[in-house]
Amino acid sequence: MRVSGPRSFLFLPASLLILLIVSSGCTIVQQPFNQTTIPVVGNVTPAVIATATVSTPVFKDHENLNVLRGEPFTITGTIPDKSMTTVQIWMLNRSISTVLVPVKPDGTFSFTLDAGTTSALDRNFTSVVVAQYPAPPDRFAVNYDLASGQITGSSSVPDKILNEVNDKQYYPTTREDFLSQAIGSPGTNNSCAVVFLNGVDGWIEIAPILPGPPGNMTVSGNTSLPAGTPLSLDVGTVNTHPTPKNYDFSHEYAEGSTIVTEGTGGINQYSGTVNTSLLNSGTYFVRVSSGNESLQAEAYVYADVITSPSSQTCSKNEINWTALSLPALQVNESLQPVLLPGEVTIVPPGNSTRNNEVPYGTIIDCGAGGICRMFDPSGKQFLSTYNSNEMHIMGVPNGAMIGSASGDHNVTIIRLNGTVVLTKINECS
Repeated sequence: MRVSGPRSFLFLPASLLILLIVSSGCTIVQQPFNQTTIPVVGNVTPAVIATATVSTPVFKDHENLNVLRGEPFTITGTIPDKSMTTVQIWMLNRSISTVLVPVKPDGTFSFTLDAGTTSALDRNFTSVVVAQYPAPPDRFAVNYDLASGQITGSSSVPDKILNEVNDKQYYPTTREDFLSQAIGSPGTNNSCAVVFLNGVDGWIEIAPILPGPPGNMTVSGNTSLPAGTPLSLDVGTVNTHPTPKNYDFSHEYAEGSTIVTEGTGGINQYSGTVNTSLLNSGTYFVRVSSGNESLQAEAYVYADVITSPSSQTCSKNEINWTALSLPALQVNESLQPVLLPGEVTIVPPGNSTRNNEVPYGTIIDCGAGGICRMFDPSGKQFLSTYNSNEMHIMGVPNGAMIGSASGDHNVTIIRLNGTVVLTKINECS
C-alpha cells in the first residue's frame, strides 16, 4: 500500500508515463495510446537488449524502444529455459501476426525489422511485441489461426479471456493485456515478455546534466533532425503519486523550448534552458521531443535537482513533542544529506538493500534546511536525506494503519499489528 504525505505528487509528460504491471505470466510495460504503431515484430525476452541506429543502441529490460524509420532494427533475447528450441513472437497493431523464431545453441534468438518495414511505421498508435515462451517441449498454449483470424487456446485458457483478446475494437495495448493473461493462465506453463515500439524520424542525444540547484537548467545535445525543427524541453519528477484535484504542478514539472541549429556532417545541435526555480528537490526526467508532428523524435535522461540547505527557509509547524514518547534524538552533523533513489519503504530489520528502505521503528524528522534526519528506535541518527519528492511517498507493509499523533497532522504514525513501525515529523511547512 502507498501513502502520500504533504505535497506528494509527481507530474510527467504523458509520453513519459510508464506503468509497470505484473499480470499472470508476463511482465508488462504499458504506455499511453498516443505513441507510434509499428507493424512488424522483433524478439523479446525478460532480459531484452535491443540495438538500432539511434543514439542509445542498448536498452534496459522492458524499455520502450524507439525505432528509426527507414533503418533496420534488431531485437535479441535469451530464453528462460534451455529446453526451449522455439519462441513465438506476436505483433499487435490493430491486427495480429505471429512468427516462430528458432533458438540458437547459446540460448539466444533475434529478429530484425527491415528498412522497408520501419519506413512504414504508423504515427498514431503504439505497437506491441510479445515473446511467448512455451511449455517444454515447445508446447504453445495460445496460438493464432491464420485461416479464421482468431486466437485459440488450450483447455487451460478461459473462454472469457480468449473472447476479450479476439475483440478487434481494442487498442493494441489493451489486447496485449488480455493476450498476456491468456498465455499465463494457470495450467499452461507458458510465459511471455512484452515490449512497446515507437517509430521515430530522427535521433536526439542529450548531453549529461549534472546535479544542481533549482534555477535555469541547460538542456543541449546533438540530433539528426533538420535545422529549424522546434523542440520541446520537459522536466518532470520521476516518482508518481496521488494528488489533490487542484494540485500545483509548478513544484514538480517545468518546460521550455528551443530549435535545432545547423551543424556539420549531418549532425545538428540544439541548446535551451528550462526554468526550474520552483521545483522541489528530487530526481527528474528531462525529455527532449520534436515539436513537428511530421518529424517524430524524442529522448530523455535523468537529472537531480537539489536545493542547497543554506538557501532553505523554514516556517515552523506546531509539534506537540511531549505526546510523541520519543527517545532523545542524537543528531549526527557529520552525516551528509543524500538524495533517496525512490520512495521511503518500511521493511523488517535486516531487509534493507537501498537507503530508502528503512527498518521498522525508524523515526524521520524533516526540519530546517530542507533536511530529513532518520533515527533508529534508540534515537541514534543513521541517515540524512534531502527533503525531496521521494521523501513524500511511502511504501508501507500490508495491513499497516496510518494515523497521526494525538490529532497532530504534522506527525504521521504508521502502526503494524499495534506496533509503531514509522514516525515521521514535519517540522517545517
